[in-house]
Amino acid sequence: MRYFLDTTFIVALFVSNDQWHSQSLKVYDNIKNHKLVISNLVIAETLTVLKNKLKTKDISEIYHNLSNIFDIIDDNLIFDEAMDIFTKYDSTISFFDAMYVAVSKKEGINEIVSFDSDFDKIDGIVRIH
Repeated sequence: MRYFLDTTFIVALFVSNDQWHSQSLKVYDNIKNHKLVISNLVIAETLTVLKNKLKTKDISEIYHNLSNIFDIIDDNLIFDEAMDIFTKYDSTISFFDAMYVAVSKKEGINEIVSFDSDFDKIDGIVRIH
C-alpha cells in the first residue's frame, strides 16, 4: 500500500502543539510500515508553513531528514495535469492540492493522508485522517 502525504499531515506530525498532532501520530503509527510518498511541492509548502511554527534550525533538521522518512517524487513535469484538475474543480481546491492529486494519480496512489477536507471532493481519492 502506498500513501501520499499532504502538508497538513506532515506539519501536524512534526509540530507538537498543532491541533492535529495527536491524530497525526495515530495515523502515522497505522501507516508507517507502508510506502509514504511526498513531492517536492509538499516539501516547499511544508517548509513555508513551518516557518511560523518552529525555529529555523528545527526546520532545517526536518528538511534534511525528509528523504530518510518518505519517498520523494519529482513533480516538476505535472503542472499541466494539476492545472486541469484545478480547473475541473473550479478553484474549489488549491493549486497545491491539485498538484498533490496529479502526483498521486500519476503514481497510482488513491489514498492521501491529510487533514484538509478539500480532498473529499476529488473523484477517485480517499482521504485518510
